[in-house]
Amino acid sequence: MSHSAIKKIKAIMSQLPLTQGVEGVAQTKNKINDVCQEFNYQLPKLFTLILEGVKGNRNNNRLEAVEVFEEALSLCQEDDVAQRLQIQTFLGSIYADYDDYHKAYIAYRDVLEHAYRLDANYLSFAYTNISDFYLCLGQYEQAYQIAAYGAQYGEKVGHHSNHAICLLNMGYALGYQHSEHKSAILHCKEALKLGSLNGATRVEAIAHGYIAQIMARNSNIYSPIEIDHHFEQADRFFTGVFDNHNQTECRVHHIAYMAEFGNRQQALERALKLYEEITPEDNYGFFALLCDCLCDLLNNSNDSALLCKIQSHYIQVTRQHLKNLQNKEFDNLLNQIEKATQDHERLVLDKMQQHIGAVTDVGQSIATSEDITNNLPMIYEKICSIFPTEEFGIALYHEDIDTLEYCYFYDNKGPVANSKVNCATQYSVGSYVVKHKRIVHLNQINDETLSVFVPLQDRSSKDCAHFRNDTPVQSIILTPILIQNKVLGVLSIQHSLADQYLQYHCNLFEQLASFIAVALENHMQRNRLEAAYQKLEILSKTDPLTGLYNRYQLDHIAPKLIKKSSKRLANLAIAVIDVDYYKGYNDFHGHHQGDIALKLIANKMKTVFAARNDYLFRYGGDEFLLLSYNPPEVEFNLKLSDMHKAVADLALANPLSSCSDCISLSIGAAYFSHLDHANNDFLELFNVADQELYNVKKTGRNRISTVRKKLKTETIEITV
Repeated sequence: MSHSAIKKIKAIMSQLPLTQGVEGVAQTKNKINDVCQEFNYQLPKLFTLILEGVKGNRNNNRLEAVEVFEEALSLCQEDDVAQRLQIQTFLGSIYADYDDYHKAYIAYRDVLEHAYRLDANYLSFAYTNISDFYLCLGQYEQAYQIAAYGAQYGEKVGHHSNHAICLLNMGYALGYQHSEHKSAILHCKEALKLGSLNGATRVEAIAHGYIAQIMARNSNIYSPIEIDHHFEQADRFFTGVFDNHNQTECRVHHIAYMAEFGNRQQALERALKLYEEITPEDNYGFFALLCDCLCDLLNNSNDSALLCKIQSHYIQVTRQHLKNLQNKEFDNLLNQIEKATQDHERLVLDKMQQHIGAVTDVGQSIATSEDITNNLPMIYEKICSIFPTEEFGIALYHEDIDTLEYCYFYDNKGPVANSKVNCATQYSVGSYVVKHKRIVHLNQINDETLSVFVPLQDRSSKDCAHFRNDTPVQSIILTPILIQNKVLGVLSIQHSLADQYLQYHCNLFEQLASFIAVALENHMQRNRLEAAYQKLEILSKTDPLTGLYNRYQLDHIAPKLIKKSSKRLANLAIAVIDVDYYKGYNDFHGHHQGDIALKLIANKMKTVFAARNDYLFRYGGDEFLLLSYNPPEVEFNLKLSDMHKAVADLALANPLSSCSDCISLSIGAAYFSHLDHANNDFLELFNVADQELYNVKKTGRNRISTVRKKLKTETIEITV
């Protein structure tokens, strides 16, 4: 019973960012209380603290909210990933508002490093706040890009508030870029429209404030009446919401505009009133701008005593602020954020590369299948080896009758009965995917999460995510099968457990959908299939960084070469190649330069060993493998030397190397003859070359060691 309760509670909590104000927190709490009563379940303190922290944040009791969130963070267990990242996102936002960018960075770094574990709903929330962080740092291009991601995810999950805030952040960022004021205002007006349609008063307030600020920065283009109108509208809307940060920003910028272009006496009155209310520690930037305006306005007045008082206070606060900034290195923060983002992208790419061969196999199985129905058990088994799933299916979309036919579905009990959804008259997650041509990824499913895609009053028993009422579903991925922007169908997987699908699963599933799109079209135009899958075959065979064969392909090529050498009484050469002290090179120059070095080394290898019977592999990390079929022994040894020299000639400085000033290679090689007696065991042959590499490393590295081997039945005889 407790397991069912916690699943429902987590699903409700995932919708908390969708709610507005403290009323939204109260509504969420009431829903959770109903679940606890239904299951006679005691709500864990973690969730109580999150609700309390969000309420405090929305009430502008932010310092108290920080204490509550930090306590909640200490209670998070290993399976509370979504809750931990939600808390970190809230903390990052509050820290940034207080100019504590170091703490904000630490919180957002945790979010970025684990973003692959979040579904679109949480990603929308995270990117919205992280784009705010970039704006605080004045990194407007990056802020625009992150906000664009947030807007995309916000629109996907129907999170109107996050969608609107990201549009505002995009507009604000563009407003600081040359000649982009028109586009900036269009983004803000689109957000204003969203806020108005959804009753989001805070969004309307911020939108008017941003439009006014952008116009004020371009006062030679926009009229004072327009600018004052938007400032006054912003102030009017702010009176109905709790948002001291954005309200203060708007008022300060209005005063600055009035001081330069408007009624200076009215500007002075407003500035003095705000000066008494503002807290410098909350946001030094707003305080500094206000003091600058006051000093300018008072400079022409007769109140020199008040001017001196404000200047003295301004200097005192500024000194304290500069002292606080001494330990906050902005460049380092930005580099760390970029590194965390790159690490996240690298992890997703690694997972993609790990499974791309299997995904290609599934795509080929479907493409070459004359009867998909009969092959569904085999296809389902392969899908289960890639994705955690209890049901997989392909639904075909018939555009002429606007109908989605669930015709190829299979689960752990066997084939699933066919069903159809009329996309024009019926709601379903599948019809939503067809209509919007976008993926749906959910890791917590209940009425709340599904209501974005399927209104509760229009939901039937078969139209949402599953087809058997005895099998509840918690995790789903549905993606459109598209070709040239035309919907051919929908690809679906699902699981009864929550939090089963990570970001790389979505990427792989979209890749599979693209394969299947080609396969489905091939049933009508089969002659187009061969060219499309040749490209996919190359992708599954090669390492994406170096372009060399990957380990997956070694398992196919090596046995064939051994068999061929044995049958034709040919020789076979193997070389194991290691980049000396590559980790040191990476540590000194960084991962990006390390990747560039591997590409350069691989290109030199391909240049030297370019014969049709030469096969180069990236064996792992900084280790490479060479197989050469029937090369002349002298020529093979010369080419090894040429390759060793070519890499040395790159002159890639490696200060942490103990064997050379530059990047160098250690090579262990074996030249085999009499393979007619070989037992086709590649590992046995590989170990001979690997032993030579070991000898090279043991004796100082940066050289080549080659041994000639004559094979006898079940043994290897050294004939050095």
